[in-house]
Amino acid sequence: MISLLYAYDAEAQKKNNVFQTGERLVYKVKFGFVKLGTLIIETGTPAGGSRINARMKFWTAQVPFLDSKDIVDDIIDSSALCLMRFEEHGHDGETKMERTFIYDPVQKTISYTDPTVTNRITKDVRPFSDAMTLFFNLRAWNGTGGKYFFPMRGHGDEKLVNCYFSRTEKEQECPAFEDKEIQTYIVDGRADMGGTAPLGASGKFTAYITKDEAAIPIRIEMSIAIGSISLVLDKVERTNWQP
Repeated sequence: MISLLYAYDAEAQKKNNVFQTGERLVYKVKFGFVKLGTLIIETGTPAGGSRINARMKFWTAQVPFLDSKDIVDDIIDSSALCLMRFEEHGHDGETKMERTFIYDPVQKTISYTDPTVTNRITKDVRPFSDAMTLFFNLRAWNGTGGKYFFPMRGHGDEKLVNCYFSRTEKEQECPAFEDKEIQTYIVDGRADMGGTAPLGASGKFTAYITKDEAAIPIRIEMSIAIGSISLVLDKVERTNWQP
């Protein structure tokens, strides 16, 4: 029952207006001063009703032992803030990543396909997020002051991410704006990593998100076994927006 708190409580809060067609956010992925890669999140065209297309792209920098490229195309319900369709293409070293799943909110089923499985059906599934949909949830509920649980699905079964959306404010330097200090709210969270997390990630993270309707993450810190990995906003395209 605790895991359902999000479904009931979050709807009572005012959501930030985070979905804008053509938005493009570019992040440097860093370990300390070392750049590990680049992450881009783009909001695409409407997909009918309250649904919208979104894309996430990641590729590694020229770092020894790292060779990954990943492209994820989502259809997200921008009203319910849950995932409707997921398609992934990429590789991690020699391992290819090719998978698709489609969520039916009426039947509450997932149809899953990858190179070894075709249209495998999972029944009795509540609305959920992937990494990109969680990213938009963090933005939508930024500054609400509540604590919520977000069901997520990845390679395995459902896992939960719990987040505390504080009203604590902190200024953060932003490379996207010539290191200008931007006023942000702080979001603290922890993901259930299921014991399979890369780099010894604990699942704990802290996000610094602009204190406005756009609610753009300026920086996200993710704890690993030694230190942390950071997502640092490097470039931003959003019509009529300044922090």
